[in-house]
Amino acid sequence: MLIAELFARGYTKIVLDTNLKNERAQHVYEMLGFRKIRVNIDSWRNQLGELQSSVDYELVPEEFRNYSV
Repeated sequence: MLIAELFARGYTKIVLDTNLKNERAQHVYEMLGFRKIRVNIDSWRNQLGELQSSVDYELVPEEFRNYSV
C-alpha cells in the first residue's frame, strides 16, 4: 500500500483533502486512521463556477491502520 511505503521512506505525516460532499472518500480515510483537521466552507469553485467545500485530513504513522497486512 502506498501509505505504508511513504511512512517506510521516512515521511512523518500525510495531509490530504477531499470534497465535503464525497462522504465515501471520507469514510475510507477515517477507516485508515486519517484524522479530520478542518472543514473549509466555500473554499474553491468547480468547473461550473459553483462554490465547493473541502475537508482536510492528516495521518501520522502511529494512527495508520494498515488493512493490507
